[in-house]
Order: sequence, then C-alpha cells, then structure tokens
Amino acid sequence: MYADAHCHLADPRFDKLRPEMLERAQAAQIKIFLQGGVDPADWRRQDELAGSGWYRCYGLHPWFVNEADEQTCDAALKDLEGRLRDATALGELGLDRGPRLDPMAYPRQIDMFEKQLHLAIRHDKPLVLHVVRAHAQALTILASFKRPWRGIVHGFNASFEVGSAYLDMGLGLSVGGALTRPGYKKLKNAIGRFPMERILVESDAPDMAPATYGRCFNEPESVWLVASALGKLTNQAAESVLAQSSDNLRRIFALELQ
Repeated sequence: MYADAHCHLADPRFDKLRPEMLERAQAAQIKIFLQGGVDPADWRRQDELAGSGWYRCYGLHPWFVNEADEQTCDAALKDLEGRLRDATALGELGLDRGPRLDPMAYPRQIDMFEKQLHLAIRHDKPLVLHVVRAHAQALTILASFKRPWRGIVHGFNASFEVGSAYLDMGLGLSVGGALTRPGYKKLKNAIGRFPMERILVESDAPDMAPATYGRCFNEPESVWLVASALGKLTNQAAESVLAQSSDNLRRIFALELQ
C-alpha cells in the first residue's frame, strides 16, 4: 500500500472522473493520499468528498492570498483555525514569487505565511509548504521561530544547499513530475545526495504531470513515474523508492491508517 505525498483529489477538475481516477490509483497500489489545501472552498470539498486513505490538509495557498484582499484573508485565517483540529496538517502555506502573481501582494503573502506558522505551532500541526522563487525568505522566516519544524516542502525544485537547509530544520522534501522532465539539472544533481529517509514522491494531481504521462489530467498513479526517475538517480527500484516514501509520509505526519 503506497502513498501519494501530495495531491488535490477534491479539485473540481476531477468531478466527472473521480471514481475512475481512484480505481486506477487502487490498481497501482496507491491507497494513501495526503491532500493539499488551498482555500476555504477547497477545505469544504475535502470534507464532502473524503474517502478511504484521504488525509485532509487545510491551508491558505499563496495564490489564494495573492488574489484575495486583506479582509478576505483574515476571515479565511479565522476559519482555518476553527478547522485545524480535524486536519492532518496545515498546508499548503508558503511564498510564491512566480511571474503569474502580482508582486504588490507579496507583503500579504509574507504576513499570512507568518500567521499560519503561528497557528501550526499553537495547534501542533505539521506543515505542507509551497515555496516558489522565494526559498531564501521562506528559510529566514522559518528560522526566525527558533524551533524545529515537522512536515514537507512539496514540489521541491531547488539546489542541494537549499534542500539541506530545509532538512536541517526538520522538514522532508517531496518531489514530483519535474524530476521526469528534460533539464532540471539543479534538482537532479541535488536529490540523490539527500538521505532517502527524508525524501518523498508526489503527483500534485491534477497538475504537474510527469513528462511521459498521457492522461488529460495528472493522477496519483503517476507517482510510479516519479519513483522510477528517482530510482534511476539513486540506483533503486521504483518499488523501493515508493515504499520508503510511504514510510516517510507515515512517520512525518504520524498517520493512523484509515
């Protein structure tokens, strides 16, 4: 029984094909799914749709924070605190300086990131971090709390030095479809140097499909392609990579298997 360390099974794009998607995952022995939470509407969908092996995560994604105004963010943060008791982890939270986002809203991202970290401490929840082109600032903020952290950096795609800094803080690194694509030399040169006890594999379904994946939306079954790519870099079979990743996920998030 293997795990997808990060996916969005409640995404509306799956509404018409969710049963078939889950059947394909089950056939591929992918039966544990750690969700990524993005906004209050997503949290509600997770609650309504959650099935066997689904582990719910609630958080304010940087994209939501970037698009919402301050009043909406504050209301969502209050809602988040009320829901955290039922969540496996707080996430996705983090920082994103990608070109699609308005740089004028970046200070609000920082503010919401820090406030969510305080919530995670108050409620003793691990983190699911989303960090794009903002690792230096994310690491500085995490370090400012002067404590170890528990959780993962999802969709990790950075250097060995950046990854090592996250590991030093107690976090794991979750890798996805980028590992299967041409290029990404910095990631590929780094990932095999980290201890496998701290590495996880994810689909990020329905986005971030591996290079050779042919369905219209990415699905959890594709973690086999990610595991195969990681196995080639570390001289392991895909089965061994997935087994280690699944054990890592259970340990990091203290999962009680459903």
